[in-house]
Amino acid sequence: MNKEILTKGFDELELGKDIKETDDFILIDKDGVILEYRVIFTEKELLEYIDDHKGHTENRSGLLVTFECNNILGEFYNTIFLRKFRFDSYSNLKMDSQLRLILNNCEFVEDIELLGGDYKRIKINNCIIRNNMFVRFINCDKLRISETVVKESIIVENSEFGKFYGNASIFKENLLFQEVNILNDFILDKIKGEKELCFVDCRFEGLSKLELDINGELSFLQCSFYKKSEINFDDIKGKFSLYKTNFSDKCYLEYELLENKKYKPLIFDNDFKKTKWNFLIVSDIYKSSGRIDQYLETLYYFKKYERLERKSKNKGNFNLLYYLIGITTKYYTSWERTLLSMVVVIVSFFLLYCFFPNLLMCKDVQLNSKNLFITIFEMLKNSNFDANFLISKLGNTLYFTIITFTTVGYGDIIPLNWMKMAVGLESFLGVFFTSSFVVSLSRRFM
Repeated sequence: MNKEILTKGFDELELGKDIKETDDFILIDKDGVILEYRVIFTEKELLEYIDDHKGHTENRSGLLVTFECNNILGEFYNTIFLRKFRFDSYSNLKMDSQLRLILNNCEFVEDIELLGGDYKRIKINNCIIRNNMFVRFINCDKLRISETVVKESIIVENSEFGKFYGNASIFKENLLFQEVNILNDFILDKIKGEKELCFVDCRFEGLSKLELDINGELSFLQCSFYKKSEINFDDIKGKFSLYKTNFSDKCYLEYELLENKKYKPLIFDNDFKKTKWNFLIVSDIYKSSGRIDQYLETLYYFKKYERLERKSKNKGNFNLLYYLIGITTKYYTSWERTLLSMVVVIVSFFLLYCFFPNLLMCKDVQLNSKNLFITIFEMLKNSNFDANFLISKLGNTLYFTIITFTTVGYGDIIPLNWMKMAVGLESFLGVFFTSSFVVSLSRRFM
């Protein structure tokens, strides 16, 4: 029996040229290690192997399946499938009521497709899937994917799992879960996504724990988490979306990495609506977990992108009031920003009153006949500095500014002419910022 060593990639092997029907075994150079594979040409041979696979496993002999594998399940160890692997329960009326599929150290050159069926267990361990994997309309008590590399997309649709575990695996292309129910644990640990990991209309009814390294986009669209969930990132270079996703129980969400990145993973520059929803849901998560600083910061971003969304819908309409509220109070989320705005207003009106003290009457006498700053300049120029005079004038001006801002208004100093409008404006701003300060403070400490 001739044993020829082949160094070609598995996807380049040609039946009839590299592999002949007369070959029982073949030697393949796999990553610098020469391994022996038994060549399987027919369904009958494969079924015989499944019935008595232990002998081949102990002898460290792998399998090279050369035909399209249809409706054959079992336990496969160190197997290369050169053609499509497909199981369609709707075309197999004699199948078992509890199906099992165990794949250890296997490679798939073409697609994997599982259509329908009730599975007791599906396990994919230390495998390489070079093409797509499609899973549709199946029920499975337990599915585990560990130490596996998927070079194309995984699409799971209209299926239900008791438990779903993913560990130390890499998805080179997209992972899509659509209308999938997971009744118990949903664990993704040390998962790396190069492109998009998307969950659409999914229900997670048990404990959910995700630890991910995202280069593309991780998105949950209209999903529901019914029990405690945890989302951590080893790293996130792409985007993270939680559009219309509901968390019924507590959710722990990685905050340090998002904070360090200034929440950029949550921001979609061309989609204000998705960004708005991201910050709304993330702010609720932080509020429920007691992270008040993060809650207020993300609530501010929610209000900001809500305004930008409204602006993009009503092009040409600029809401000045909404913009000013964002600038001065961060939409009532920052008591520090509100306090700073109060100080700016008080100082601004203080300077205004210093410029026009002749429009302020104190005990039926003008507070000063001319600009207080000109008065100070003249004193310095003539070396006739009167500290008591200045303290009295400036003190009265500051006093009037503060009692006007706080709307106390004792009436001992009275504005004249147009200054009445300025005083009325300061009083209005005082009421607004004082109430804004109380709201911001209560959000922070209550």
